[in-house]
Amino acid sequence: MLVRMYETLFITQPEAEAETVEKIRVRLAKSLETVGGAELKLVDWGKRKLAYEVAKHKKGNYWYYGYLAAPAFVKELERQLRLSPDVIRYQTVRLSELAKLESFNIEEETKRVESLTPEREEDEEEQYLRRADEYRSSRGRRDDMDDGMEDDLV
Repeated sequence: MLVRMYETLFITQPEAEAETVEKIRVRLAKSLETVGGAELKLVDWGKRKLAYEVAKHKKGNYWYYGYLAAPAFVKELERQLRLSPDVIRYQTVRLSELAKLESFNIEEETKRVESLTPEREEDEEEQYLRRADEYRSSRGRRDDMDDGMEDDLV
């Protein structure tokens, strides 16, 4: 069977839970199995700010899905993503030309996919909490330093 390597990035609503995405992955895996492809990995890239508002959302959960499949599978995958109310955007990219499934080193490709996970971005609330903690801890150190200085001046 001739397949290509693909990657699909999709964005789910920020409120979507991991169980919802797991249901999507299971549906995609079943479809992929029927066409004779191989799933490489589904990677959670985390919640990120969108470049522009999409369906009244300013943030979204980004997911990377790497797989080997026949070209016909891509239409089915995109159809399923389009029908899911939790998916707000998706994009598929072809990474290779047609070749036999056996010619791909699936283990090596899975490692490559895992290495693509970007650094986690803090959302504004997380940044605020981190900065508040840093401020509180630095104030505590300054107060300790001030106490010592007062003793020296007396």
